[in-house]
Amino acid sequence: MSSHAPPRRQPPDVRREQLLDAAQRVLLERGLRATTVADVAEAAGVAKGTMYLYYESKDDLLAALRSRYLADCAAAVRPSPGKSVSERLRRMIIGLFDFGEAHHELHHLLFHEAGFSEDDAFTGVRQQFTDLIEEGVETGELRVQDVQMASVFVLNGVHGALVHGLHSRRHGRRRTANLVADLVDGALHSGVTDPGYPG
Repeated sequence: MSSHAPPRRQPPDVRREQLLDAAQRVLLERGLRATTVADVAEAAGVAKGTMYLYYESKDDLLAALRSRYLADCAAAVRPSPGKSVSERLRRMIIGLFDFGEAHHELHHLLFHEAGFSEDDAFTGVRQQFTDLIEEGVETGELRVQDVQMASVFVLNGVHGALVHGLHSRRHGRRRTANLVADLVDGALHSGVTDPGYPG
C-alpha cells in the first residue's frame, strides 16, 4: 500500500470522494475498458472489499462520477445575483465553455465512451437557463414567448458551439464563448426563438 494512502478510518462522505477521485484519475489514465474496480481500490489505497461497501460495481462507480460531474457543472455555471439577466446569461455561457474545456476528456469518457445519454443529463443546467430567461421575460428585458423552447435552444446551441470549438480551435475559447453569448443575447432580445412573436 502506498505511503500516501489515506487513513483507514474516514467519514463515509470523505471516503466516497476519495474513491471517486481515484476512479477519475485511473479512468483518465487507463481508459474505461482497461480500468477495474481493483485498480481503483489500489489507487485509493483501500482494500477491494472497501470499494464494494460504497460502490457495488464499476457501473455504480461510473454513475456516481457522472452525478458528481453534473453537480459540479451546475455549480460552475450558477449565475451570481445582482447583475442584469443578460450579464448573468453571458456568465453562464462563458462558465459552460470554461467547464467544458477543463473537463472535456472526463465528459467524453463518462458520456460517450460509457454510452450514457446526454439527453436528460443536463436538466439542472437547462433549468438554470429556464429560470433566468423566465426572469428576463417577466422584467421585460428579454423578448421570448416560449421560455422552455428558448432554454433548450440556448443549452443545445451552446453545447454544439462548445464541441465545435474544442475540435476546430479556429478561435480562442474566450472569444468563441463571447461570440456565442452575443448570438444568444441577440436572439433572446429580438424574439427570434419564436418567428410568430408580435413585433
